[in-house]
Amino acid sequence: MSKNDKFDKVLNKSDAFVLVFEAMIVWGWVVLSGEWIQTSGTLGAILAFIVGGIMVLFVGQAYAELTSAMPKCGGEQVFSYRALGRNTSFICTWAIILGYISVIAFETVVLPTVLQYLFPNYVKGYMYTITGFDVYGTWVMVGIINSIIITIINYFGVKTAAFLQGLCTVLITLIGLALIGGSFVNGST
Repeated sequence: MSKNDKFDKVLNKSDAFVLVFEAMIVWGWVVLSGEWIQTSGTLGAILAFIVGGIMVLFVGQAYAELTSAMPKCGGEQVFSYRALGRNTSFICTWAIILGYISVIAFETVVLPTVLQYLFPNYVKGYMYTITGFDVYGTWVMVGIINSIIITIINYFGVKTAAFLQGLCTVLITLIGLALIGGSFVNGST
């Protein structure tokens, strides 16, 4: 095995778990589940989470098999290069990069939405309306600051990101337990 083929293990199992858990659960659970319940009902939202979870199991199995078969840094780029060749791998890799950029755009919009739930009066500085949705200066500033923070975290590496994700996972779990506990005390069927 040459030096370029060596796969440096940076994350342990708990680091990998919190990265995956946080990425899959947090925004979907916190932001989208209320909307899903309103449009699809409780049973529809539960079904959506079950179907999504099953699909993620298949994706995880594919990644596990491919990573053990090709233990090189590069993930999807390495897999597509080996399976499809140079030109197709180039297209696949750029599609993945653009997909990741779209996730940044999603995160940039979702965080201000969550903050608006917590602090309804923070929305100030109307800028414009797009597809019936008003955009405010405070939203844009929160999104820009969030993007810069995520960039800085990624600059320091995946180990730093995993540590911070671990803290967020603990926080989200505690908040979820508090919400469930509160629903037993003050909730109604």
